[in-house]
Amino acid sequence: MIWLTTAAFAMPMGEEAEFTFEPPGALVPESGAGREDETLYVPGMRFPLEQAPAFLNSQVYSPGGFQGPPGRECDDVNYQYPWRDNFCESRRFRMPLCPAGTGHQGQDIRPGTCERDKHWAVATVTGTIVRIGSFSVTLIAEDGTQHRYLHLEPASLVVAAGDRVVRGDRIGRVSNTFFDGDGNRVPTTTHLHYDIQQNLDGRNVFVPPYATLVASYQALLRSPASRCDPVPPEGREIADTEGCVEYFGQERFWRRERTEGALGEFLTWTNAHSGSAPSNFARTNLTIEQANRYQVEVHVVAPRNRSAAVPYVIRHQGEETTVVLDQQGETGWRDLGTFAFAEGGDQWVEVRDNSGESSPNLHISADGVRLIRAN
Repeated sequence: MIWLTTAAFAMPMGEEAEFTFEPPGALVPESGAGREDETLYVPGMRFPLEQAPAFLNSQVYSPGGFQGPPGRECDDVNYQYPWRDNFCESRRFRMPLCPAGTGHQGQDIRPGTCERDKHWAVATVTGTIVRIGSFSVTLIAEDGTQHRYLHLEPASLVVAAGDRVVRGDRIGRVSNTFFDGDGNRVPTTTHLHYDIQQNLDGRNVFVPPYATLVASYQALLRSPASRCDPVPPEGREIADTEGCVEYFGQERFWRRERTEGALGEFLTWTNAHSGSAPSNFARTNLTIEQANRYQVEVHVVAPRNRSAAVPYVIRHQGEETTVVLDQQGETGWRDLGTFAFAEGGDQWVEVRDNSGESSPNLHISADGVRLIRAN
């Protein structure tokens, strides 16, 4: 593996940043002796955060940490590349693979911003949730490898012990949750501690996740699901799994399943709602390269398209237009009409659940949006 690889990534504020990383075992100076291990212990693993950017560095030896230099956990320096390994950082845990015989067990991962309870952690592999602790979730893959997530917000969890999850499924939101030995909640910094345990030579041990995380992050940066590409002059199709799509409301009422006929294999759906205001809605954000008129179509998938009065709101050229669509029928594209869009952003298509229907069996598809140039 070559450890000088870089990848361009657009940061949230519009700056262009290069993804760079220190090699495995290169810990913060005076924070311990690292392990120089380039092994991919879980080849093809999905990165444990839903979206980039993310920043791997120490929570203890960085600003805001109790062994770090002056500063705060939300300081910009903690949210910059390059990444740094902290698997064998000085801790009291017994760690047979670390030079000192003790270490940190896993890797600290900061999400894109310092905000708590916002950024989703997802399943790195397909497997079963076997344990929910006071501040931990444990996922066991089909090959027996154990993947553990620490410091998620307990109220945000959308999984329970015994649940089977598919690679990429949401688990919970990254937070600062920690409980001491007496059961008292003592906040840590906002981050995800992620670790991997495997059976090596007949013993179950924590293995270095850093190289695997680098590879999985590089794959995430290359994935269309991690970014929102603009709409070119001829138009384009936007699947529900792309980074352009945001979901609002109660997460447990949004469902995602792998099904035939769905865009990108996965279908996102919810139930109809009888209230006058939406409880759940999905927004497909649009950045238009060239002002034009576009025919707007939405994709529905049977049988998750049983509502007869689904409200869609199209924001275009500073205006908002509501269209009510009968989703019922076969899988396919449905026309919402033709609209003039301005160049740039702050434009979108929303599908809402407030159809006025009350039956729990009236499903609403949110499978994708397509823009077709009209002139």
